[in-house]
Amino acid sequence: MTRDYLSLTEALGIQAGSVIALVGGGGKTSTLVRLCREAAGQGRRVLATTTARMKMEELNDMREVLLWDEMDATGQTWKSCRSARTVATSWVDDVLSGTVDETRIPVTFLGRSVMRDKLIGLPSDYLGDLLARLNWDTVVVEADGSRGRSIKGHRLGEPVVPLCARHCVIVLGADGIESPVTDEHCHRPEVLQDLLGVSWGERLTIGLVADLVAHPRGILAKIPGDMNVSLYVNKAPLGGPHEIALELAQRVFERCGARISRVAVGDNRQGGLVEAFVTESENS
Repeated sequence: MTRDYLSLTEALGIQAGSVIALVGGGGKTSTLVRLCREAAGQGRRVLATTTARMKMEELNDMREVLLWDEMDATGQTWKSCRSARTVATSWVDDVLSGTVDETRIPVTFLGRSVMRDKLIGLPSDYLGDLLARLNWDTVVVEADGSRGRSIKGHRLGEPVVPLCARHCVIVLGADGIESPVTDEHCHRPEVLQDLLGVSWGERLTIGLVADLVAHPRGILAKIPGDMNVSLYVNKAPLGGPHEIALELAQRVFERCGARISRVAVGDNRQGGLVEAFVTESENS
């Protein structure tokens, strides 16, 4: 296992032109925003979307938030949540030329509809067809929901990973490691109890978290086999849970090295470079 300090995009091995799906818990939305910033900073045209639901307040950093019209593949009748207007025929040109709000990152977020304070995501089975008609350099998709918890147990049918994705990133929060299996730290703790054979309130050790990732009915088994998979341990600033996250990286490689060849450890709130761990087979 080799170790380096890189941007999050580099650490996860994400290539230009990728459709990236984010699953798990522990900061998927902040990870989406971070990856979008990095891609936009490299001059790429970036589209973000979701197959789940996201709070509208979580999209404040996006330059444009559009509502998709399934009857119009061109975008001419798509509506903007920013100005409550029908998007002009040149909305892509407007976004890329910077004629809209420059205080936000130059990223367009595309949703399906708004229900109360949440944006409803696009149907995953249509996303690939839609993206084939649009012209973007990088697409980032939040493909899971965890209600803000750091560790998630996935039920049947979760997550909703679009088949057009080339890269899937499993996100988990380091603050959930060594914490008790309760509603406070885990989303669907009853699923964790079933998969891991633990009791309510039992400590979720590093080994158990690695077991959860590698479990035959766990998250890794729900990701299509032709997708590149990386793990991002978020909420691991220097000090605190950082060393715990580093040990988890080693355990994951031991258990899932044939499927997960990259692990990134960092903190979206802290920013800066993240620690990147790569298996020897990935380097060769």
